Amino acid sequence: MSAISAMVAPVVLVTTSALLSNGLLAVYGSVNDRMREMTSERLALLSGPDGQFLVTTDLPAVSQERLAEIDEQIPMILRRHRLIRDAVLILYGAVAILGLSVIAIAVAVSAGSESFGSAALGLVLAGTLVLISGLLVAARSLARSNDAISYAVNRTSALRIASSDAVQSGQLGASVAAGPQRQESSAAGQDGGQHGQDQR
Repeated sequence: MSAISAMVAPVVLVTTSALLSNGLLAVYGSVNDRMREMTSERLALLSGPDGQFLVTTDLPAVSQERLAEIDEQIPMILRRHRLIRDAVLILYGAVAILGLSVIAIAVAVSAGSESFGSAALGLVLAGTLVLISGLLVAARSLARSNDAISYAVNRTSALRIASSDAVQSGQLGASVAAGPQRQESSAAGQDGGQHGQDQR
């Protein structure tokens, strides 16, 4: 009974590590699918109607912009993908160390060995530290999860502002170009009226 009670703490830590790793694996799969979609989209943009590869400069402006966004976002997502993988592997290591601590506790209690008890304590402490390390890496991956979406939103917003400025500048240029024409037509009308009066 004392052995079972001594195993409660590492077993709880093992359960916690397993739950965390399962959640991170779901995120890992989602990020993996997102990268596959973006690489497939990039390949589709660069593929011609006959299956040949197109030159980037020959693509429409929208396709060039999308390619630039993909090329910028994929490294960001890939860094997060690696961090999640590292966090899962570290948590697996924590589970392994804590599992060994449970075995050491069972041996120490059943055999009354102080050496195994000290080893079990060291393993529990080591497993806890490794678990905390995995949590820190997972937190770092979460902190980086906003990089790609922030970049995409900011770049798209900049495109909208640039397009509106272009429209305004185009309207201004048209009004400036139309100004001299109006003046010339007005002057021509005045000359024509003056010429008619002279004929009378």
